[in-house]
Amino acid sequence: MQPERFELAVDRASADQIAGHLRECSESFTPPLAGRVDIAAYAEKIARRATRFEAWEATSGLVGLVAVYDNPQLEVFVTNVSVAPSCRGAGLARRLLQGCFDRMDIPHARRYRLEVDPRSEAAVRLYTRMGFVPVSQVGEMISMERPATGGDKE
Repeated sequence: MQPERFELAVDRASADQIAGHLRECSESFTPPLAGRVDIAAYAEKIARRATRFEAWEATSGLVGLVAVYDNPQLEVFVTNVSVAPSCRGAGLARRLLQGCFDRMDIPHARRYRLEVDPRSEAAVRLYTRMGFVPVSQVGEMISMERPATGGDKE
């Protein structure tokens, strides 16, 4: 059996590591992330406030990131899903989202929500396969939601 290429972790990356990863992935977003946000400030906010599900590769460092903000009793907002271009096609985004659901699907989480540009067809397909459905559209962005299965647990 071949050794696992990626190590999965939670909340390990520093703001600088997150910023480097987001810069590497910027052009993969529609429109590019660097044109929409100050990446250093966004990475700092993610490092301070988000729960992060991360994929690490021994030679490349941080190669996958799902970052969520937990708003108790309301929702878990997925603010970022990104995989380094060199690691696409390995199922990392799916694995990281599933890790998020496994950890965050707890009684206080009523739903997961994210926003995606409909031109990001691969992302929309992934989110749909992961149980998200479109609920509204504002401007160019579609808001998608997925119920938290743990929402009704005691």
